[in-house]
Amino acid sequence: MKNYLIVTDTTSAMNGDQAKKYGIELVSLSVLIDHQEYKDQIDISTEELYQKLRDGCIPTTSQPNTGYLQNLMEKWKSENYEAIIVITCSSDLSGTWSGFNLVKNDLEMDNMYIYDSRQIGAPVMDMAICAKEMANNDCSVAEIFEMLERKSANVFSFLAPLDFKQLARSGRLSPLAAKMATILKVKALLYLKEDGSCVDKFAMSRTGSKVIKTMIEKFKSANVNAQDFRIYISHADNEELAIKAKNLLQDIFEGIEVFVNKLPAVLTCHGGLGCIAIHYICK
Repeated sequence: MKNYLIVTDTTSAMNGDQAKKYGIELVSLSVLIDHQEYKDQIDISTEELYQKLRDGCIPTTSQPNTGYLQNLMEKWKSENYEAIIVITCSSDLSGTWSGFNLVKNDLEMDNMYIYDSRQIGAPVMDMAICAKEMANNDCSVAEIFEMLERKSANVFSFLAPLDFKQLARSGRLSPLAAKMATILKVKALLYLKEDGSCVDKFAMSRTGSKVIKTMIEKFKSANVNAQDFRIYISHADNEELAIKAKNLLQDIFEGIEVFVNKLPAVLTCHGGLGCIAIHYICK
């Protein structure tokens, strides 16, 4: 077993209990509400964030505080790990990757390797868990990075907001466009671009069934199957819809592993209550 520390952040959809189970260090992003800063999963729970949204608050997220990172990384440095592997969300969506690199250089931590996953949400968690398993099996840093690159090249992420209110509140959609979409009862399917640069429109329809059909067609075109892939469904206080999606996907892709968890704060703040994210990623 390699003496490696595997690190990821809370954009991965991993919670504290899961991090303890797998022996992974979980770094919190900041959630900002009414000029108050909270460490995700430490100062504010997912359920508390849901309640803030119900109360009409407009939360935002930001990369981990530099002082917080400095304290964590000084501790890691003192623990003399053979290697520290940090797996962050897409550097185009968050400054977390840059923040780690800044403190790494300040502390001269030559044994730290920081990987920009170009993803967000559950695929990042999947990468971190696999990295930990490989470290436990005596794999080298190079072998772990080969795995990370393979997964980054064989992943796709959808985000389906229940409505457009939070997208308008967060500035991702104009209030007029949100109002028109609501009046017309338009359903939207968003996706993370393959290079991890931004979330964009994948499909829009007046019916939810057509949106689902479009998503399934994408899965089939990528040859998603039970032997080579697994699926993650993350939800923002909408477990009923997530379970329905799980059952549908398992009916279509017989034998495939489908995991359901809660959406990370960074996606909940933009997608709003009720939204779900669906990801496929290679094993």
